[in-house]
Amino acid sequence: MRCRVIVSRPIDGKALLLNRGGAWTTPVFAPAAKDPRLAAPINDEMRRQLEFETTILKLAVRSAQDGDGGGNGDSEAPRVYFAAARQPNPPTPPNAKWVGESDLPSTPVAPPAAANALAAMFAERRNPPPLAAPWERLAWRDDAERWIRSELDARGIPAVGPSVQQRVWGISCAMKIPTAAGDVYFKATPPFMAHEGKVMQAVAARCPELLPPPLAVDAGRGWLLMQDYGGDMLHQTPDISRWEAALRMFARAQARQAGDAREWLRLGCPDRSLGRMAALIDPLIASAAQTLGGKPGTLSDAELAALGSLSMPLKLMCARLAQCGVPHSLVHGDLGGNIIVRGGGFAFFDWTDACVSHPFFDMATVSSAYFDESALDASESTAARLRNAYLEPWAEFAPMERLIDAYEESLPLGALHQAMTYMWIRSNVAADARPEFDMGLAHWLRRVLRLCGAG
Repeated sequence: MRCRVIVSRPIDGKALLLNRGGAWTTPVFAPAAKDPRLAAPINDEMRRQLEFETTILKLAVRSAQDGDGGGNGDSEAPRVYFAAARQPNPPTPPNAKWVGESDLPSTPVAPPAAANALAAMFAERRNPPPLAAPWERLAWRDDAERWIRSELDARGIPAVGPSVQQRVWGISCAMKIPTAAGDVYFKATPPFMAHEGKVMQAVAARCPELLPPPLAVDAGRGWLLMQDYGGDMLHQTPDISRWEAALRMFARAQARQAGDAREWLRLGCPDRSLGRMAALIDPLIASAAQTLGGKPGTLSDAELAALGSLSMPLKLMCARLAQCGVPHSLVHGDLGGNIIVRGGGFAFFDWTDACVSHPFFDMATVSSAYFDESALDASESTAARLRNAYLEPWAEFAPMERLIDAYEESLPLGALHQAMTYMWIRSNVAADARPEFDMGLAHWLRRVLRLCGAG
């Protein structure tokens, strides 16, 4: 696996080319990290090669080895990142030069893939793609840094070092800032997820046991600052009693919020109520056929046909679940991998997928099918213990026996809910970011088929 990085300088948007063996090319290296979303290792390597700081704007071209269906079919072709120098006019490294789009015809660039990527970057700069993430702009990070420093200074928390870009992909850009009070994390989301900060503020105010309040939120720009929660990830914790305690705590909070669905909708949470889900089933099936049909590694024609046959059964499941006695509430949307163990308590973080829906759907990502088996064994008895721990706080709404029946019946709809989230994300990001979400969409639709006995 190799990475090619096209670095622009903010002062004029020109790109850096290096002279290697008499040919002009872009920086290339072999990354140690497999996750293409990790920005820090790429910026570290650019600092080593170029001797100035960079920031990653986007992953522009995926490799076939990334496994998300977005590669160009050549297993040897590198990932391509677009990046920007942190200085407006950084020093030019030895045997290097800065070129603009008008310089390309007279500048031989090798190999052809590098020349094509360079031309694509300039073309995209001229005509930004619809729904491009805000952090793809050259000046975006400077704006974010000014906001971060202003908010920290206003709270008497001085930064003691430069911010470190940690992760960037279609739906977020994250940075870590060392401060006198410990590490602080900055997160930016695209406009369709900008409600996350307001939701986190409301969760911290209404259910303080779930989450410390963010340090600062700019909902208009989808920015938030968070303290370092510390602790260990629950999904790496082998003590099942901690899992049970976390699920009871979360379910109690959901039960308390069951009468406030309108307030969560007002804060920007999407409406994924059962009636709304039923109305979205046919559009989802049609979109999945169009989106995934013929795409290697996703759903086969037979699976797409089987999915089409589930329209009415899934709608009937929605109607039955609506009669179980458990009301709609705030749903986290991606609970399983976003719980931190903090001493005797927990922190439930990453609320980008928050919505109003049937609360049982939050257990889809905590299902035994997704356990890290080095932490918990994926047995029926383990799944039953976690299910029962989650259901206990809902006993005020229905007898436990009825809750268990409703929970088991909700499993296909929990997977369907996840598929709808992936389609929602996919529909709101730029075309070149969508392959990141195709495999997730296919995964959850395949799980719908399996839970319905159709796959």
